[in-house]
Amino acid sequence: MTPQSSDAFLEAIKARAIELWGEDKWFKELLSAYVRLENQSLPEDKQLTNNNRRSQLLRVFETGGCRLDTALILVAAVGHKLQMVKVVKEAIDF
Repeated sequence: MTPQSSDAFLEAIKARAIELWGEDKWFKELLSAYVRLENQSLPEDKQLTNNNRRSQLLRVFETGGCRLDTALILVAAVGHKLQMVKVVKEAIDF
């Protein structure tokens, strides 16, 4: 993913979060949803808190980039699913 496309992807997540929770609460609510989703796959003694992930998610939106696993959780946190499509281009010789 190029930096431009990952930034646009994250901006779309931010726009959806603002739509859901408003301009003043979007980050707090997105962070809470992200942590809740991430904790589903962790054992009880390894559960995260919002403080564990706050700086990570701030950095994601400041830099416009993140790992794929983070992006997938962010997509789910705003109630969306990500659909990936593989496009095959064949070269035609003339």
